[in-house]
Amino acid sequence: MAALRNRSFRTLLLAISGVPIVALYLWQAVVQPIFLGGYLGDFQESYLRAAVRIASGQDPYDLCSTMGCLEPTGPQYVMPPVLAWMLQPLVGVDGHVITVGAVLVLNASLFLFVWLTLRALRVADWQLAALLVLTALAFEPVTGNIAEGQVNLVLLGLSGVWFAAWVDARWWGGLALGAAIALKLIQGPVALLVLWARRWTMFAAAAAAGLVLWIAGAPQFLLEYLFKVLPAVSAGTGFFENHSPGGTVTRLFDPNTFVVVRGSPTPARVITTAIGLAVLVATLAALRSSRSRSLEAAAIVAATPLIASYSWGTHLVLLLLPMFVLISWSIGRRDWLVLGLVAVTWMLVGPVHKLLQVLLVSGYPDLVVLRVLAESGVVGITALWIASLIALRRSANRLDPAHEHGAEKEEHDRAGKDDPVPAVAMRAV
Repeated sequence: MAALRNRSFRTLLLAISGVPIVALYLWQAVVQPIFLGGYLGDFQESYLRAAVRIASGQDPYDLCSTMGCLEPTGPQYVMPPVLAWMLQPLVGVDGHVITVGAVLVLNASLFLFVWLTLRALRVADWQLAALLVLTALAFEPVTGNIAEGQVNLVLLGLSGVWFAAWVDARWWGGLALGAAIALKLIQGPVALLVLWARRWTMFAAAAAAGLVLWIAGAPQFLLEYLFKVLPAVSAGTGFFENHSPGGTVTRLFDPNTFVVVRGSPTPARVITTAIGLAVLVATLAALRSSRSRSLEAAAIVAATPLIASYSWGTHLVLLLLPMFVLISWSIGRRDWLVLGLVAVTWMLVGPVHKLLQVLLVSGYPDLVVLRVLAESGVVGITALWIASLIALRRSANRLDPAHEHGAEKEEHDRAGKDDPVPAVAMRAV
């Protein structure tokens, strides 16, 4: 720990870890899909297939009637119709061109999120900025989203827009939030934060943006989505990819769902709903004494996968927002407990989950080991949620200099070259 107080040593660590992380990311997220004929499974099999059906006047949810909609991925399209409606111009375009365009858009969305979030957190020290960038590039759900061409990275970019507006109390962030929810409902709980905080203009902007997109984007299929597809998907599943508490509860009630996608039994649904409501109430209660807008955002986003009935591995890329906030906050205050919990989340959601996938593909037979690894995801997202509540409480119990803009210069002046706490980490978190 003493060595980390030396700025030169920290630079060396960043260089040693940064070069292979950046090289691996460029290979997996840029070179392979663009130059080696990558195939974006979910994008081309689900999103684009639904766009083809809408363009031809057919039902994009046809496979839900024949295959079921219990799994939020695969060839069956289970999202609001507006996404498929927006992709209609791509119908008939060469597959490689579509792959290149999708990969560039997803990488641009990640860049937009990182840039806006660093600005909102007022991160000016390059070491802290580099640490956060490497955290994002090495986070397994990021490359997982690009490999499948999933829309979650676009939602991450929109969450960066919303976060920047939220920190600065600007209403236009509601437009990005409403658009994200219209594309995929997994960010719905964030709207509850806006409502709870009485940001009426932002909430109205979010509602208007979402409503306009839903009305414009193939509204003839909207009722089918709301009353048939959404209830089926929300029923939950115990499949190993489901990292929500609902997945754990379902696997306890019906262990066979670990490898077979099917709906949760009624008792599991009741318990899952109770857990989600308890997490929501606890989060909103913790926000009552909040001094930091960024910590408020981190807490509600961290709670989202615990509130949902299913949280697929690639959905968890949205947790980069609370990770960025909590890493900046904890380093600035030398709060190693919060930082440690974030590190636990990063490990369990990323490398440990990847290990589970490798073992399953290789035919590893020990079901006990596989079951333990499968629960690592829900442990990870719970750790991040707890970290956000701890940060909220500790921030409320004392004057948070980062929340007071007048304290910024004083903190900067006190920080020396070899100080273990970069002055910038004290700013506006």
